[in-house]
Amino acid sequence: MTQHDLLDQLETELRSLLEQVRIEIAHLPEEALRVRPAQDKWNILECFAHLNAYTDYYLSRIELSIHKAKARKWSGEPNLRPTWAGRRSVAAADSANIDRKRMKAPKRFNFIHKPLDPDEVKRFIISCEKLLRSIQAAREVNLNKPKIAVAQLSIFSLNLGDLLHYLVVHARRHVLQAQRLIH
Repeated sequence: MTQHDLLDQLETELRSLLEQVRIEIAHLPEEALRVRPAQDKWNILECFAHLNAYTDYYLSRIELSIHKAKARKWSGEPNLRPTWAGRRSVAAADSANIDRKRMKAPKRFNFIHKPLDPDEVKRFIISCEKLLRSIQAAREVNLNKPKIAVAQLSIFSLNLGDLLHYLVVHARRHVLQAQRLIH
């Protein structure tokens, strides 16, 4: 896959997710956002708080890596070279696996039974708009070169292409999870 193809795919997917959230979820009353399907399952607000925590962690790092890549003149390369860790991260977050394997979120990214702001959905929309701008800015750099430390294990890092791919696939997984909770 080429860089251009991946970034087009990610931009299309993220725009679609944003539209779905705006149409189906953003207008819901707070009570509907807090409905828990089971004692040990996340409600809609917890899904979006989880996504927001990841975006909060990674967005500034992504922006910095793009800035540094431009400064170092790491221009775009036609082909992507996904890393083993990147392929594994994307596969783990893929919504195709949502029913097969239940992932356990790291403690700092798990908001179950914690008091949450009802504006988590709005924060998600704003974060996704920022992520879209980063995807557009990433078109000018080589996605294989910038490395960003993984939130759960900082000894591992993902290249920029892998991380952008992961964030969009991860968002899709939890938006689908939230959509299933709409009554």
